[in-house]
Amino acid sequence: MRLLTVVVATLVACVVLAPSQLSAQSPKEMAVLLSATVGDKPTPRITLHWNSDANQQFVYIWRKTKEAAVFPTEILDSVVGAGTQWTDQTVKTGTAYEYRVFRYNKKRTGLDTVSNTPIYTYFYGTGYIVSGIEAPPSRRERILVLVDSTMQAPLTSGLDILAQDLANEGWEVTVRSVPRAEALDSAKVRRVREIIKEEWNAGPRDLGGLILIGRVPVPYGGNIAPDGHPDHQGAWPADGTYGDVDGNYTDNITTSPTNVRPANRNVPKDGKYDQSQFSTDVDIPVGRIDFFDMPAFAKSETELLQQYLAKNHAYRSNTWNVAVGGVIDDNFGSYGEVFAASAWRSFSVFGSDTTVRAGDFFTDLAGPTTILLGYGCGGGTDVSAGGVGNSTELASKPVNAVFTMLFGSYFGDYNTTNNFLRAAIASSPKVLTSAWSGRPHWYLHHMALGETIGYSTRISQNNRTIFGNQFGNYIPNIVQQQNGLAIASIGDRGVHIALMGDPTLRAFTKPVAVVGTLTAQTDYPNKVKLTWLKPVGDVQGYMVFRRIAGARRWTLLTTYPITSTSYQDSLSNEGAIEYMIRCCALRSSASGTFYDMGKGRIGTVITTGVDELVGTPGNQSLAISVWPNPASTESNVTISLTDNSPVNLQLVNLTGSVVWEHVAHELSAGEHHVAIDVSALPVGRYMLRSISHGFTSVKMVTVMR
Repeated sequence: MRLLTVVVATLVACVVLAPSQLSAQSPKEMAVLLSATVGDKPTPRITLHWNSDANQQFVYIWRKTKEAAVFPTEILDSVVGAGTQWTDQTVKTGTAYEYRVFRYNKKRTGLDTVSNTPIYTYFYGTGYIVSGIEAPPSRRERILVLVDSTMQAPLTSGLDILAQDLANEGWEVTVRSVPRAEALDSAKVRRVREIIKEEWNAGPRDLGGLILIGRVPVPYGGNIAPDGHPDHQGAWPADGTYGDVDGNYTDNITTSPTNVRPANRNVPKDGKYDQSQFSTDVDIPVGRIDFFDMPAFAKSETELLQQYLAKNHAYRSNTWNVAVGGVIDDNFGSYGEVFAASAWRSFSVFGSDTTVRAGDFFTDLAGPTTILLGYGCGGGTDVSAGGVGNSTELASKPVNAVFTMLFGSYFGDYNTTNNFLRAAIASSPKVLTSAWSGRPHWYLHHMALGETIGYSTRISQNNRTIFGNQFGNYIPNIVQQQNGLAIASIGDRGVHIALMGDPTLRAFTKPVAVVGTLTAQTDYPNKVKLTWLKPVGDVQGYMVFRRIAGARRWTLLTTYPITSTSYQDSLSNEGAIEYMIRCCALRSSASGTFYDMGKGRIGTVITTGVDELVGTPGNQSLAISVWPNPASTESNVTISLTDNSPVNLQLVNLTGSVVWEHVAHELSAGEHHVAIDVSALPVGRYMLRSISHGFTSVKMVTVMR
């Protein structure tokens, strides 16, 4: 049986979150609990492991690079029978790979009383993991912190510490004040969007996250009821629209005027968006830290914000002794879309399936041990999830889990009094994020190889379960039916998908060393020599960046950490050039090994009258030619390789801005061709920079008309 030859049918009908007929599969059965071991001797290899299941018939495996947009249509490999591991021997050190694993199960669910023969149910468990051997560090870009104008003064100290913590992790930080809005105010929502677009468009679209602190205006959108309740149909809070910078959101069509809750009513020209789904892909991860209207807590809004910033700093300072693992409090079981499966499949990649267990949210997370992950679901209200707890308990009982996911009716609409989702991050002492995971399911597996919770937020927001009759990237659960496969997934790309908490937080907080002194000097005619001393602390490699002094964005010169404490650059420029060295430390998890990157050290050099650059010597396997040159509309680049190599091409103007880029994470030996559209570029000279295996060469390209 080939999985992709089966017709895919989608179940889209919403169902009320209340006891009803249950499916035959438990959430754990619908999840493949993945982990990985990696090694490079005698050759690089990644071995995937998963939990055993007596019903397993086949396991199907797909693979892509982490950066690739979609999984390929064709299955990479399969395991027949009851095997619980598979080894990939076609990987390379220094590359992150993402795997999708489907387990085909045949489960006996009863006995036909007429024929006296067994009745079987057929279904697929699904799992996802990002793995690598010494994978490169995740990107650190610029963070935009938007602060409610009334909170900026009382939070000055905490905001300063947050900015320093972010800088220590390699982020650049921009803080801006925005108007406060305690009720829906469409003019203030527009103003916040304008500020975000100003920052996004002012530079090279370098925002890696938005942190909303205080009562930043809450946008609303759609005509939806993802929790399945007709009395909750209408517009829901839609923070993700702030991160969809290029999206077009209108207020002309949607009519839902009679909802019991005035906040959910949506009619034309009322300031609430028509769109129920994100207009385009979300560009920037967004996280909200907002404790307005939380009287269940014996602290003011300001005090709760100060408390959150303090525990955020404590976690980032590596002062919490966090145990890898997760506790899952599931009070829905096999009902509906087996909601808790999102926790089972996401948690195992951090510390293998043995560290993930069923438990009680408040009892098992009471401490003293702090657990990395927690999940709870049950029939809900604005302030509770049945079998899990309520907001009053969150205000009075300790919860020691850093990253939490919660699910139940009503409280996914997070802009309500004492809202259960927001109460989680208002609690003390350890919860820093919460998300409504079940409709749709969330996917956290990238975090186990160094990414942020914001990265997982954006991945979950942009996920499409299916494209036509083809699978999308992430599928929560699949059941075999007579006419094909049934995929129960409600809420894909819904505007209600949102993160409570800081989107820049990661699962790994051990500090990385910082270079003490960086020396940069010219080496006539066209070289710059960088030297530094290995610092004390955790460091196994270095990344090198460059920019024209005054430019906003750094250009990465080393695609992979180098181990030497010197670097030679070739360039053509006159004026001040800034270089930055960031230390990298090797980390490991149940998903593989990867480099983490720390704060940079900057050095400046004045270059004068240097000749056209000739490239960094050493990479003899790569040759680049450009034709025509000069070009008027299009220039063609020929890449010649003597062995398999990653190649990054960048066209840079003379102010240092990258105007075109092509990244090939792995090209085979031979000749490759890439076209550059220069028709919209101003006339002038440009540098075509080729980067491979840490070596850089440049050719001058001229645009003429």
